[in-house]
Amino acid sequence: MVYREAPVCEGEGCVRTAAGTVLDRRTGERCTSNGTTGGTSVGGTAAGMTAGGGMATAGGSMGGAGAGGITAGGGGSGGTTCTRYYHVEVEWPDGTAWLTVGSDTYDEVRTGDRAELRLWQGEVVRLVVRGRTHEYAPSSQDSVMPWLALACLIVAAGAWALVSGRPSGILAFPNFGWLFVAVGVGWLGSMALFGGHVLIWAFAIVWTGFAVFWIVTAWRDW
Repeated sequence: MVYREAPVCEGEGCVRTAAGTVLDRRTGERCTSNGTTGGTSVGGTAAGMTAGGGMATAGGSMGGAGAGGITAGGGGSGGTTCTRYYHVEVEWPDGTAWLTVGSDTYDEVRTGDRAELRLWQGEVVRLVVRGRTHEYAPSSQDSVMPWLALACLIVAAGAWALVSGRPSGILAFPNFGWLFVAVGVGWLGSMALFGGHVLIWAFAIVWTGFAVFWIVTAWRDW
């Protein structure tokens, strides 16, 4: 919320501007197989294939997706689903970062291109390159989701203890579904505060709804 109210200026508590330069670009796929994420990652650069290093992002996966940087890839064999990513490496006087961009930007950008940046507490929150603009959420935004999820679990545990009168039964098998409900509530709450892509909204709603349905069904069969 402080970031949203911060003016674009050069003093303390400001979103400041900086001139940057594109150093490199890379694309690849992240694949999910048998319910395990991050199974495969293949990266490429403008000059050819290079060994991928650590990546400094400006906000995390929700922010990158909201900026339109992640596009769906095709599903592989054996139940594998892949998601293609597009990154550009940008340097400015105070640092460098790999930033998520859209496929159109990735196709147009070249090494040495000038970039206009906006920085919040050392993180890139906006990139303008080749006339295209990408915005990124500050990393502090990601910390909201686990706190909302924890609050959901506390409320659920308290409600169970009051309604059932059997606090010890909170460890019953069907109640483990509340862990998934809590993730969904934290996810939805974070997007309600900061916004999110319509597809992510839909997925989070389906996730939460299915988790609630599972709990109800599990209690019927318990």
